[in-house]
Amino acid sequence: MSTLLPTLPSASTRLPNFVVLGQGKAGTSLIYRVLSENPNIGLSSKKELHFFNRQENFEKGMDYYASFFSHIEQNIKQVGEISPSYLRAGSVRRIAEELGSDTKVIFILRRPIEQAYSRYLQNTCSSRKAPSFHEVIHDFEYRTSNAIKAIRECYKLFGSDNVLPMFFERDIAVENPEFERKILNFIGVPGPETYGMFADKPVNPGIMPRYIFSGDRRLVIQADGIEYSIPEKCLVFCAQPRNSVTYMNPSAEDIQLAFAAQSQWSAEVTAREYAVLQDRWVIPFAEQLEKEFGFDMTHWRNPPRQIIYSPAPLPHRHSLTR
Repeated sequence: MSTLLPTLPSASTRLPNFVVLGQGKAGTSLIYRVLSENPNIGLSSKKELHFFNRQENFEKGMDYYASFFSHIEQNIKQVGEISPSYLRAGSVRRIAEELGSDTKVIFILRRPIEQAYSRYLQNTCSSRKAPSFHEVIHDFEYRTSNAIKAIRECYKLFGSDNVLPMFFERDIAVENPEFERKILNFIGVPGPETYGMFADKPVNPGIMPRYIFSGDRRLVIQADGIEYSIPEKCLVFCAQPRNSVTYMNPSAEDIQLAFAAQSQWSAEVTAREYAVLQDRWVIPFAEQLEKEFGFDMTHWRNPPRQIIYSPAPLPHRHSLTR
């Protein structure tokens, strides 16, 4: 296989020699935090640069891209980027063209129903206007097709020795995760392993967003050993910390619209719905991965189950005691 030569920036800044492509909602935030603690690894100054998948970023050029790695010292053994949006054929081709086909690439696949629902809740937390989950799952086939095309490009452009496939259910969401050891061995970096620092601190835990309105009196709520106090005439959107919002003195229309939107959100995926989606999309996807790439996908053939997330806690600003 011929080696694609990278387009180097004018600065002497080091560029990544390994890239974690995604999927989204498959543990990339945890991987970023864990690898950032390794003294032999340098990561971009922020996670998710979206350089190779967003045209407006890519057009800024490699000097712009290199600026996110300017803090990395020359003695660091390996330099990496982690962007869960790169598991796309076009992004993979750009990585090969700009960083070189000797770049090591890592991708993580997650069971599609869980991955899609987790992503749905994240988008709901961000927009507060999401439709029901059942209205957005129509893109399952499109997304699985994109993943197959991206994986195909990985092996074609980088070669099997430079590609590490991992699976959320086997390598990350287990009692004794192996993802860090696999990555360190793959990129040729010695320990120490640092996952233990984060084992009891979930990264971006999924939650079901909700609205709470206090009415004409101060509202006190207790949850998980924490007491929350919401002032009177206060509407609170409870979501991920960065997306939570408190509205003081909302109008009757604001309240009505908020709860009308909330009524459209899907609070769960039932076992019956899960079974339908699994038969229609997950099993065919698994069979294609097995046939084309030789992956063992038995862990995607699980019995149908209900998926339900805990309701989001109130923003910390309203907490009184722990």
